[in-house]
Amino acid sequence: MNDLKSGMITTGLAAILICSGAITETIRTDRFEASTESSHWENQPQELQEKLSKSWRGGLDAIRNTLNEDGEKENLTEWKLFYSLEDALTALPHKEQSSFIAAYYSNERRTMLENGDIMPALLIHPDHTKAIQFWEKHDGTYAIMTLEPQINENNKPEWFVSHSRITKQPSST
Repeated sequence: MNDLKSGMITTGLAAILICSGAITETIRTDRFEASTESSHWENQPQELQEKLSKSWRGGLDAIRNTLNEDGEKENLTEWKLFYSLEDALTALPHKEQSSFIAAYYSNERRTMLENGDIMPALLIHPDHTKAIQFWEKHDGTYAIMTLEPQINENNKPEWFVSHSRITKQPSST
């Protein structure tokens, strides 16, 4: 079982690194151009970079719409947007990284992820109390998973999926 988890994590990380590199920016800037600092990213075809950027912008719109529909008062302007799990992990305390990876690759994600879906992105709250993983599905809808830490029986923070959903396609503007 551990070999299976390890293999899935390794495969997932490899897939993410193939398509993205060290790209981190805040939503406040509303800049979604590919970073020129990352050798992983700059070696990707322009068409792929544009497809991913468009998909992630749509995902952010879907998240905003979902939060508005649910009456949640999250201000996403201070959240950090990550295009790779590897970069996101550097923003988290070391003692939480293992459980965050487990939540990131959860059963919920496996059941929602389908062939043809676009690579996920990840929003992390500045105080590390919440993260939102999202991706565009092959049919134009968006998968959105909210991850949050809770204190486990050993009195240590452990990340889990608190909510997951498939949203409607955001309306074009």
